[in-house]
Amino acid sequence: MTVKIEAFLLTERLVLEPVRELHARELFAPLQDARIFTYMPEDPPGTPEALAIRYHLWERRVSPDGNERWLNWVVRLATTGEAIGLLQATVRAEAPAIVAYLLFPAHWGRGYAREGLSRVLRLLFEEYGVVCAAALVDTRNARSIALLRALGFRLAQTVRQADFYKGRVSDEHRFQLPRAVWLRR
Repeated sequence: MTVKIEAFLLTERLVLEPVRELHARELFAPLQDARIFTYMPEDPPGTPEALAIRYHLWERRVSPDGNERWLNWVVRLATTGEAIGLLQATVRAEAPAIVAYLLFPAHWGRGYAREGLSRVLRLLFEEYGVVCAAALVDTRNARSIALLRALGFRLAQTVRQADFYKGRVSDEHRFQLPRAVWLRR
């Protein structure tokens, strides 16, 4: 797998900036909002230092075994530079790229996730040659499901009891978007 330097990505209203270890201090406080993690099997980061360690690993842009490209961006408003969330893509040879997104609650419902994820999908399909993108979403997360459907993703599978977290069990949908479907949009 060829390793490319991750670029800043631009949309009409957003700047997607590659995540760096130095972003941990800036993002720690907004990531403490428990609403973000309602449908995710994890807690907010415990300390800025723990978040910095995670981001330092992501800064490598490639998994330790070299089989995955890790693309991670801080989502910023183009007008103010304010960080409003994160976008991610994990690119693996011979497998669908996995995309993920997280916006801070003050910015929900404004179309930013759709705008940013559209730009990431364009990068994946046009520059990385990805054949299919996939996203995993808790079956109760209606807003996320609506976003994926609006972008052309289709339900591929439902996994019952996919996540066990702090005594909670949740089901998960796997959505897929083939490159051919994306290009026909």
